[in-house]
Amino acid sequence: SQASAYNEETGEINWDCPCLGGMAHGPCGEDFKQAFSCFVTSEADPKGMDCVDYFQSMQECFKKHPEEYASELDEEEEE
Repeated sequence: SQASAYNEETGEINWDCPCLGGMAHGPCGEDFKQAFSCFVTSEADPKGMDCVDYFQSMQECFKKHPEEYASELDEEEEE
């Protein structure tokens, strides 16, 4: 089975899962953890709509650390 960061049976998140690409570590790790935790437990429809604030905080953090998160930011236009 494919490695998953979230174990639905236990509700635990494996922050060291390679599938997260190291996002849980580094300067924006806490922002990422909040957003990801919110998303995987979201009951909203569409899923994650109740987590928008967390994702915005995470994106703001990425922009403050472009050297760490270039691959996350390259989808946006470069200034």
